Amino acid sequence: MILKGHMVNNGVAEGEAVVYKGAFSFLGDLDPRSGKVPAKGHELEGQSLAGKVFVFTTGKGSTGGPLIAYDAKKRGNAPAAMICLEAEPVIVSGAIMANIPMVDKLDKNPLEVISTGDYVKVNADKGTVEIIKKEN
Repeated sequence: MILKGHMVNNGVAEGEAVVYKGAFSFLGDLDPRSGKVPAKGHELEGQSLAGKVFVFTTGKGSTGGPLIAYDAKKRGNAPAAMICLEAEPVIVSGAIMANIPMVDKLDKNPLEVISTGDYVKVNADKGTVEIIKKEN
């Protein structure tokens, strides 16, 4: 399945999807040293986003978030790409600072057609997302 959307930050990446049906902030929701979600009680607590295609609803602000994204990228612990329903300015700044390909406003809701474990190819330059469903 191929979805079409809007480029937020250019680039091409692929990897296993991690899907989160909530708002995300690099500040507090990602440990740049490990690439894992450290927040106690968070739906993704302890799960690594490093090298994954991260699918989520939107960002939630803290202007310190982009610096965390950049730090995670320098350490090799940032998501390979990001897909969200609608990007907000702080998450966009993080994607740009860390040079993470990102798309939003897809023609189908990515939270409904992508599952954790699916293999996803993001071509933000073209605004496309290819989904290869995991085998059960």
